[in-house]
Amino acid sequence: REAEWLRSSVGDMPLWGSYPPIFLHCDSQAAIGIAKNYAYNGKRRLIRIRHGAVKAFLKNGIISLEYVRSERNLADALMKGLTRRMILETSRAMELKPLDR
Repeated sequence: REAEWLRSSVGDMPLWGSYPPIFLHCDSQAAIGIAKNYAYNGKRRLIRIRHGAVKAFLKNGIISLEYVRSERNLADALMKGLTRRMILETSRAMELKPLDR
């Protein structure tokens, strides 16, 4: 839903004629497969609702789901605990700078 809001906000600015989809990187091939598979038969209501929204966004070109390997997924640092080595690697990849003391 945030991608839809972002796209509509950018759409209010007359910079380009058309807008490409917002790329969402996902490290779960199963989740991407479920989102793109029109035969999905979800049993839980919340999953069914979200699945329908994701499918609509994919179909309308608002988002595009792209696979990224877990070790290249920079969002992991924001989602789960990492080893010190992984924190340093992720920080460098995000071009974060250490604070001066």
